[in-house]
Amino acid sequence: MKLIIFNGTSCSGKSTIIEYLMKEDNVFHLKGDTLKRLFSNYSFYTHKDDVKKIVMAVAKEIFTMKYKVISDYSLFKVSRQKIIDLAKKSGYEIVEINLEADFEILKERFNERVKGALNDNSKKISNTSMDRFKELYKTYNKEKNVLAKTFYTDKQSIEELVREIKTYL
Repeated sequence: MKLIIFNGTSCSGKSTIIEYLMKEDNVFHLKGDTLKRLFSNYSFYTHKDDVKKIVMAVAKEIFTMKYKVISDYSLFKVSRQKIIDLAKKSGYEIVEINLEADFEILKERFNERVKGALNDNSKKISNTSMDRFKELYKTYNKEKNVLAKTFYTDKQSIEELVREIKTYL
């Protein structure tokens, strides 16, 4: 079985690519964003440790079920490593993938995402602040695995990327 970890900053294409990969059989998406939205009045500072505990408990259980697992859970090396360690205990092969694009393109995508969310109340996004977007971009570049396979979402079409990434599943 495989654990594919997607690393990337906001608007790098993680969710879009994962959406395509979820059409495959026997795949589980380990997604912290979904879990954090289950808390009423979610606050990063209040709930972050609880979300981590739940993600790790779900990861441990899903690894025993032998699903292919896709994760875009953590921006931070320490949290990613905990999931990797759990997966390895269950005999999983680990694939880390970085998704990147030119900063100006990422900014354009971010502005479009915010505009879309403000015009459609059913769309939920975690961040609408350009300052936070820039902070996350810096954090990603500091925390990314430089040895991971890197794909550039501004240089290839989503279809090309998905086709190539499917070979890792």
